[in-house]
Amino acid sequence: MMRWPLGCEGGVADCFTRRFAYFLEAALPLGLAWEARDAQGAAVWIFTREAEAGGSHPWNQPRIRALTADGGRRYDMFWRWVAEHERRSPAWQLDSIAVQPALHGQGIGRTLIEAGLARARADGIGGFLSTGTSGNVGIYARCGFRIYDEADAPEGGPQIWFMSWDPW
Repeated sequence: MMRWPLGCEGGVADCFTRRFAYFLEAALPLGLAWEARDAQGAAVWIFTREAEAGGSHPWNQPRIRALTADGGRRYDMFWRWVAEHERRSPAWQLDSIAVQPALHGQGIGRTLIEAGLARARADGIGGFLSTGTSGNVGIYARCGFRIYDEADAPEGGPQIWFMSWDPW
C-alpha cells in the first residue's frame, strides 16, 4: 500500500527508512506506539481527532512528498483518495503494523492489534484501518475488523480494503 504512492522502485528498506522516521516524528505525539519482543514487532495507532486537530495526518508532510519521484503528485492523489474512504473521527486508526517475517504466526501482530483495540474500547470508540495486502484481510477479520469498502486506487494504484472495528 505504501510502495505505490511513494514510487518505490528499488529496495523497500531504502525507500521506507527515512520516510518512516519522518512519519514517526509526527505520529508519536498523536497516538500510541507499541513494540513487542525487543522490536520484533511494532504498531502505531493514531487517534484521529488529535491528528485532525493538528491540521493533518502524520503522513501528510512536505518532506515526505519531496522524497517521491514525481514531487508528491501521485502520493497526494493517493492519500486524498484513501481519506475519502476512511472512517470519520473520533476513532483509533491502526496506521502501521509490522512483525519480522520469521516470526509471523506467533501471535505478535495479534497482540499489537489487541492492545490498540483495548484502548479504543476503553475510550468507547471504534477503530479502522486500510490495507493493500489481501492476506492481511483475514488476519484483521480474526481480530474483529470487518470490510466496509474495497476499491482500486486511481491511476493503476493498488487494491485497498477498508476495515472497521466497533467496541459494541
